[in-house]
Amino acid sequence: MSPLRLLAVLLLIACCRPARAQPLAPPPLAPPAPPPRSLLGPDGPDPRDRPPPLAPPSSVIAPINRPDARLEAALRARLFAGPVAASPAASGDPDQTEWEQARATAQRPACADVGPLRYLHNRIDLDGDGRLETVAVVVGSFACASGGCSLLVFRDVDGALELVAESGLFQSPLKVISNRHRGWLDLTLPASLHGAPDGVMELRFDGRTYQPVPLPGTEGPASGPPGTVVLELLPLPFERLGHPLPCGP
Repeated sequence: MSPLRLLAVLLLIACCRPARAQPLAPPPLAPPAPPPRSLLGPDGPDPRDRPPPLAPPSSVIAPINRPDARLEAALRARLFAGPVAASPAASGDPDQTEWEQARATAQRPACADVGPLRYLHNRIDLDGDGRLETVAVVVGSFACASGGCSLLVFRDVDGALELVAESGLFQSPLKVISNRHRGWLDLTLPASLHGAPDGVMELRFDGRTYQPVPLPGTEGPASGPPGTVVLELLPLPFERLGHPLPCGP
């Protein structure tokens, strides 16, 4: 065979050889979905969410297990008498703010006179602004009566705790539910009438504070709408409930 014919045969074989199959590239992976926003985290739910991302119904978020000196100071300032305002000026025209403060604090006892108190607290983003509000219950003979114990809600304003709501109707457990009023999450708790169970009460924000609203159709013992428990008094000895509320820093 002549060299030219041999070269033609080799070129023909090279042209007709099937191409090697290339492995298929895997499809690009989709970016992972962002985790759901936590009710308790700094990136809490937007007030426009309906409903907000709550924990599963009937779940319990344990109270914070360390004392909070800033909260203790806010509780003392609210529950006990403070310094009496200065005497009116010689002109006989007292400063109205000081007078109102003196009148309000004059009826409160001194901390040392009320016996031991303890408190439990938790933090939760109630208004969806990304900052955590503080809910606290104070227990003890001074803070509790037949209707319940002292429940207080504070918000953080420039590093200071500002009182949002106060109620003497706390019954365990306190739940956060998915409904909102004026942008704030609703709270529910058992209602009591002369110490006996009397259905469920809802706390709704009215633009200034939380107002109690009895839920219709829940007379007698009832669990109410599902929600996340944020404060609960367990059947423990008094000295093991939460943290002691000292009379001073």
